Amino acid sequence: MTTKQAHGSGDSGPPIAGDTSTFPSDAELSRTLVASSGTGTLSTLTDQGYPYGSIVSFIHDDEGNPVILISDMAEHTINARNDQRASMLISEPSGEGDPLGKARLTLVGSLHLLDNPKIERENYLEKHQHASFYVDYEDFNFWKLVVKECRYVGGFGHMSWVENHEYQSAEIDPLFLNAQEIIDHMNEDHRDANLLYVKNIANLKDSSEATMLGIDRYGVTLRASTSKGPRMARIGFPTPLSSHEEARPAVIELLELARNTSNQQSKANE
Repeated sequence: MTTKQAHGSGDSGPPIAGDTSTFPSDAELSRTLVASSGTGTLSTLTDQGYPYGSIVSFIHDDEGNPVILISDMAEHTINARNDQRASMLISEPSGEGDPLGKARLTLVGSLHLLDNPKIERENYLEKHQHASFYVDYEDFNFWKLVVKECRYVGGFGHMSWVENHEYQSAEIDPLFLNAQEIIDHMNEDHRDANLLYVKNIANLKDSSEATMLGIDRYGVTLRASTSKGPRMARIGFPTPLSSHEEARPAVIELLELARNTSNQQSKANE
């Protein structure tokens, strides 16, 4: 008989190695996910009370409220005119691996028609240039989802409700536009450095391989292959970064730290 592990109980997997206190808050992760995306699944309520889902493109305002451009003839617009309650699901691109292990966010709030969306129109067309073909049609209008609640899921066992004021005031990570490029570069060209990080800084000595999963202003997240199976590791930067230009020297500084730690340990064992 197979014993099932309790999901989300804290016993479903080994603890994350390294310094977990350097993870961004879920409010920051939520705002960054919204900023890094441009499409989501909008759910409105039909006149019979059923949730109706549809794909929409969006931008966001300074408080993280999504702004969408939709036709009056669309079902979600008809629904919104009858009942303003709505939600939007925004998810990290699935890419490789289990899509349920990726981050996603559900924003719950109310949809409001914008009266004079000059700034929103300019920002929307800058991000979604294809919309220039229909933005000036009389039946297309800008709507804003005013967020009341947020549910963030960072993967298996990582989930929380984010308070509205925390979401609105959270900062977007300054590395969000360049993070994937950095991650790909480290995994393709510097896997030896990743391994040194997890071995010498996260203290996963029996690691045979390591892959960088994420990078943000506070540090890097990696997955290590160990003799007992995969382990997650978190390594913080000495000081938070304020721009993406600071990422490369910060990663190099971590590498020097990992090498120095290795040298010190070797001398201690002599």
